[in-house]
Amino acid sequence: MEEERRESSPPPAKKMKVSPSSSGLWSLPDEVAVNCLAQISRFDLAALAIASKIHRSLVSSRELLELRRRKGCTETCFYVCMRISPDPIRPPRWFILSPHHRLNPIPWNPSQASESSSYVAVDGGIYVLGGLIDGRHRTRDVWFLDCFYHTWTRVPSMKMPRASASANLVEGKIYVSGGCVEEKANPTNWSEVFDIKTQTWGHWYLPKLRFSICQSVVIEEEKKVYVVDEGRRSFYLLPSECLFWRFNKTICDFIPGTRNDWCAIGKLLFCRGTCGRILWCEPNELRWKPVKGLEELYDICRLSSNSAGNIVIFWNSLLCQTWLWSAEISLRREQGEIWGKMEWSDAVFKLDTLSPSSVLYSASVLVSAK
Repeated sequence: MEEERRESSPPPAKKMKVSPSSSGLWSLPDEVAVNCLAQISRFDLAALAIASKIHRSLVSSRELLELRRRKGCTETCFYVCMRISPDPIRPPRWFILSPHHRLNPIPWNPSQASESSSYVAVDGGIYVLGGLIDGRHRTRDVWFLDCFYHTWTRVPSMKMPRASASANLVEGKIYVSGGCVEEKANPTNWSEVFDIKTQTWGHWYLPKLRFSICQSVVIEEEKKVYVVDEGRRSFYLLPSECLFWRFNKTICDFIPGTRNDWCAIGKLLFCRGTCGRILWCEPNELRWKPVKGLEELYDICRLSSNSAGNIVIFWNSLLCQTWLWSAEISLRREQGEIWGKMEWSDAVFKLDTLSPSSVLYSASVLVSAK
């Protein structure tokens, strides 16, 4: 019977040796091959570069970069900053979310403050401002993560050392407030502004608040910054015109619990509440309501928005604590309520059970060819 099986089974296929110059991409003229590569995403280019030295040299060629630049190739990439070391004074690590819903590591900055930094995403990269060095000392340092090359550059420092400062991007300028030592802070240095185009810091007058700022969100359509302080008072800032005014009421909560990770989508505010709830409100009403249509999402540890106007959340599953999970949620408004729909949900990063991890920051960045 064994002999019959051997005779009836097909012979093993012979492996063919394919030379790069005789098939596939390499059978095309160089100009055509480069033009084809210019159409695909950065993730696919990175995967192709791993295949061989020949692929790598073509992917990194100046001809390809120049062609992508001329074509105006842009992509939106999602970045995550995490603390994954048991040592609290070690710098955070950085990751990019792949199309396959996995966090892939990118070069990290050994000089970045270990905690309490402020982050601002701009087209092409992310600014990291201030923070605590060795968990104690505020720093004036500002770093820029170039999201095309994944390189770090030190940019001009702030005039005041700051930690947990409010930082917001409005019309090409980063407005920074608070986060400095109270004894050294006064109306002239409590706030400052960074011009991204000229790479210079300047004065921005904002009255020193009695309480520290705990939340600040830019409503881009109106070029306004919505601010809430630790005294639960709310303010509007119009930085370009140096206007500042306060609401006549404090935050009104119909739902008990904390409010973290505020973000603006259109003219609405969103945040993460307790018990895995996502909340929303009209800025002028300040009445938080739950986003409907979502199942319980355990304990959300980070919430942000992406370029598609959707919410991206991260959480640790109670059933599978060795993985960090993420999901993207689209939104629709219907009869005065906001409804959410889960577009995808997946385990994105394997955690070290011996080392507590936390997501410090997440944001979308528009990346174009240089």
